[in-house]
Amino acid sequence: MEKLTVIDLMTLPDEPYYEFMEGYMDYDRFEILRAGKEPENRVCELVKDADILLSDPYHRTHVTKKIIEAAEKLKLIQCYTIGFDDIDIETARDKGIPVANNAGITAKPMAEYTIMAAMYLTKSIKFAHDNLVKGNWTQLQLSTAPEIPLELGSQTLGIVGCGNIGQEIARVASTFGCKIIYHNRNQLPEEIETRLNLEYLSREEVLSKSDILSINVPLTDETRDMIGVKELGSMKKGSVLINTSRGGIVDEKALADALMSGHLRGAAVDVFKDEPDLSGCALIGLDNVLLTPHSSAISPDIFVRAAKYTMENLNRIYEGKPPLRIVN
Repeated sequence: MEKLTVIDLMTLPDEPYYEFMEGYMDYDRFEILRAGKEPENRVCELVKDADILLSDPYHRTHVTKKIIEAAEKLKLIQCYTIGFDDIDIETARDKGIPVANNAGITAKPMAEYTIMAAMYLTKSIKFAHDNLVKGNWTQLQLSTAPEIPLELGSQTLGIVGCGNIGQEIARVASTFGCKIIYHNRNQLPEEIETRLNLEYLSREEVLSKSDILSINVPLTDETRDMIGVKELGSMKKGSVLINTSRGGIVDEKALADALMSGHLRGAAVDVFKDEPDLSGCALIGLDNVLLTPHSSAISPDIFVRAAKYTMENLNRIYEGKPPLRIVN
């Protein structure tokens, strides 16, 4: 059988890219053309005769309507990780091209990040550290509100979006003794709720009752701007918000206002509306935020899982089988 042509939009530099693929890519089956740094018109030329298109896990190069329409025999658009908001899903659906992601592979590192961020914010780590290195001994200040450190087990953790990531967050948080409430588009089976000690509530109830709120939903038309002024105002005074999903879900200006007013104790934000350009981000410079560059899912282990899951679907296409984890 002839090799299948794969256009890869990953923007990782060559050396780590080929290390990432070493041992997983079957070059007897696939011819790989890297196009992540090419302009859209060039990608359109390359994808014309391609069989498979791999999207960029760093979300720098998008799979646009123009690119998809230029493809004449594309059998699959494959995501390395879980996010697919940088792909024109509607156009792919109209052309009958399946889009597949690697659901579940980021759950462990993102759950660890969420718990780390929750503890960082509720234990006033930044306040204590920043003052100490300036020569200020703040032990007495840390014994009273609003800076007093909190025990994670005494907090109510609210999860909005309880798929693979949300469930892993719940699993880890339950070991600390947290009360865990959640909202999901569909209520989870009773077996999962019992195993993870989850209580299902409306989204409004989760916002108003959580000491720690974790946002874990994909960016869709339904979730865009889901957390704005009204929603942030409904949260408990002194609570914290953690967003590792997508920047367009939480209104950054509204979040900054809630933090500056003292209504929220803190926030951890790993994703931004206009990333990587943060020149207009209202959260920059605030003392009570933890900001990271869309890196909560990165680990050596996830690279291994991403390569394995991606190659699983590529091989299924080569063998004439339907791909797994289709999102459209």
